[in-house]
Amino acid sequence: MKKTTCFAILVFALVACNNAKKQENALKDTVLNFHEQVMADDEKAMISKMKLDTLIHKADSLHADTIALSKLSADLVKADNAMTDWMSKLKVDYTDNDHNKVMEYWQDQQKQVKGIDSMLIKATQASAAHISKIKKQ
Repeated sequence: MKKTTCFAILVFALVACNNAKKQENALKDTVLNFHEQVMADDEKAMISKMKLDTLIHKADSLHADTIALSKLSADLVKADNAMTDWMSKLKVDYTDNDHNKVMEYWQDQQKQVKGIDSMLIKATQASAAHISKIKKQ
């Protein structure tokens, strides 16, 4: 009877551990996959920054507001720097014996990368709107 009970506990522990690892890996994969999407937004932001920089150089002939263009460019750089900072601090191979700590880590990373994506999208949209106004003039 004791052998059967010990075996059942061992099997249960292995299954629970396996499920915990699956949860951790699923959340990690979600964050990393979302990061790939954010990289596309970051690329759009840098394209917008190049357009703004060109407009800043031509501001006199276009009668454009260099202060507004510079602020938009700075917002794009700030969002890009946030992405670079996040990536440099990300511990892709984060491990801990405590399942809850691992899940908290990846949930925090998910929250951070979503915030960065929001910054990138907002800055890119604001830049695109301003660029569009200048081109219409």
